[in-house]
Amino acid sequence: MAADDPSDEEVRAAIGAYLARSGRRKNPAPPLEDLLLTRSHLLEGTVTRSIEHRTEEMRHRPGTVALSEQPTYEVLRDYKLGPRESPQHQPLDLVRRGSVHLRSCDCGNGRRQCADCAGMTYRPCEPAQVCAVCQGVSACTQYLKHGGLPSAPPRPPKQGSADRPDERVTCEGCHTPDSACPGCRGWGKVRCPECGATGRIPCAPCGRRGTTECTTCKGHGSLTSWTAGRIEWTRRSDVVPPPVPRPRRIGSDLDAGGWREDLLGLNDPLPGDLSADHRTAVEPYLRRRKDEKERQVVLRRLTVVKAGAPGSPHLEFYVFRGTDGRLRTVRRLSDEGRWKASLIAAALVALVILVLVLIR
Repeated sequence: MAADDPSDEEVRAAIGAYLARSGRRKNPAPPLEDLLLTRSHLLEGTVTRSIEHRTEEMRHRPGTVALSEQPTYEVLRDYKLGPRESPQHQPLDLVRRGSVHLRSCDCGNGRRQCADCAGMTYRPCEPAQVCAVCQGVSACTQYLKHGGLPSAPPRPPKQGSADRPDERVTCEGCHTPDSACPGCRGWGKVRCPECGATGRIPCAPCGRRGTTECTTCKGHGSLTSWTAGRIEWTRRSDVVPPPVPRPRRIGSDLDAGGWREDLLGLNDPLPGDLSADHRTAVEPYLRRRKDEKERQVVLRRLTVVKAGAPGSPHLEFYVFRGTDGRLRTVRRLSDEGRWKASLIAAALVALVILVLVLIR
């Protein structure tokens, strides 16, 4: 028995004090010396490990990169962490000695030909568009005077009003009054609103320069390349299966129990007062894993004493220490008591149903 486990006398005294506070008068409490005590030594534990991973890769960054403050190495697997180097919370980046070199980007000067305009600074555009009012079909009613089909003007007119498309205006091709579409004034086409009939639209992605910044070197014209090593620790947690589960009746009550907690590191021995059963449960989870660098073991222990009286098999008492070190007593119905209560409830329901049937 551990030093903080309650003795049988303490358990009976705690139950006696509980019964005195509850004021049980109808059913006198059983003699404390007749209580049957059963102890459950609970153990709950977690093992959290820091596993190391070492990786190596080639890196390329635009321009000149300052790498002088990063640690260097020859062989990554042989690198020993310094006293202030811990990849516990963030990876440790290193540079392989002699691998850093600056090279020119294949763009030459940090810019590349614009893919949208192919270096022309503009995009071609159709100077004229079909009139939206007449769709180029009924541009002018004077086909003979117009020469059969209207010829394209040197510079198409701007799009006219389409508020009253049935209203005709003077044709600019044949000068006949009230014969032409108000949108194109007889030409069937109108000036492109984007290019203004110039046939060119300024290239927006390159800003009319014909070139854009190189996405590889970000406009620097050069790249820094090096072999980068990375040391990273990842945390993995294992839960030690409890050798004895919490009593089902008071599982949530034990959250407020005064669990005894032990914190152990990677090379710390198990507590000397740990029982053989608990050691058997914990030791398989303490075997050192590959590349394990740090470890935190949390062991929580609590003794729960179950008390039952031969004369009152339907009641159970559970005694355990609270966070203040004092013994707490919790009363619960036993499985037999719950079964009897269910039978009584079922009998009452059946009686009520029978009475209702007879009344009808």
